[in-house]
Amino acid sequence: REDVNSVEHLYGDFLAIGGAVLLGLDDVLSEMLIKDYGGTDELLFMKWFFGVGICLAQLAAFERGDFAELFGNQGDEPCTVSTRLLLLSGYTFFQFLDMLGEVQFLSISEAALLNLSLLTSDLWATIFSVLAVGFVPSSLYFIASLLIVAGIVLYEAAPSPLGHTTPTDIKIKKGHHFESDITERAG
Repeated sequence: REDVNSVEHLYGDFLAIGGAVLLGLDDVLSEMLIKDYGGTDELLFMKWFFGVGICLAQLAAFERGDFAELFGNQGDEPCTVSTRLLLLSGYTFFQFLDMLGEVQFLSISEAALLNLSLLTSDLWATIFSVLAVGFVPSSLYFIASLLIVAGIVLYEAAPSPLGHTTPTDIKIKKGHHFESDITERAG
């Protein structure tokens, strides 16, 4: 945007880079915790416990007014309080499913593959924006997307750091808590 100065652009770029680094670090540490220090149940509990604590602290410190406005009576607004609560509950539920899926994925694969695969989700958003909205991104976006796909192909071309070569080499032990651990390499 032309009305934003270059300092704000740089600040936004640094925030985006910092967020990406923290997300990658979270996935790598999650993989390490799952495989070396306690499994999926403990990781899910820790993410829930500390996630709720940090979110409530941030809500109390920074967003008290916005939260009150979200659930306050807005008069003739088309979105009722019950609709807002339903949307918030749906978002929370699907975030839970996302976390559960990522933890299950990390229990049988690597964080590097997870992060590379998550980058491809932008391709679906771009297809939608081109077909439905008519917005075509710059050529740099397509170059970046090509590099992402090349990264996945290159990563998959090398042997797995975990030692298995195909999904059939992995035995999964399922428990009653959606727990899956790599028990041994099939042989």
